Amino acid sequence: MVFLPSRCKTLLIPSGPAGDHLFTIVTDACTDNKHLLLNVSTIRDGVSHDPTCELEPGEHPFITNHSYVVYRMARIESAARLATMVDGWVYKEHQLASIKLAEKMLAGAMASRFTPRFIKSYLNNQG
Repeated sequence: MVFLPSRCKTLLIPSGPAGDHLFTIVTDACTDNKHLLLNVSTIRDGVSHDPTCELEPGEHPFITNHSYVVYRMARIESAARLATMVDGWVYKEHQLASIKLAEKMLAGAMASRFTPRFIKSYLNNQG
């Protein structure tokens, strides 16, 4: 079965020694058939984090601890690459995010000082 990327779909993507992290597709495909993905990480005591978009346990079934969107790790990937990575079992599809959650995460992308310029440029050009 071929994976079809779309807004609100979530993926577990290997991210270093910490294992899989939850990434949410927060945009529909652009004219180049690419999507913006945003990563979520757990808030840890004594470790600084970007407070732009904090998430509560239960906002998505995978989120069981106070978490935040790691805007510095935002990525743009083509629909073809996403399909290849899911179909090849590198990325694992997870439960859908709500539209409310995807919109909350996306809104923070322009507000966060940690969002890379190329991501903000991509979003401005999707207008």
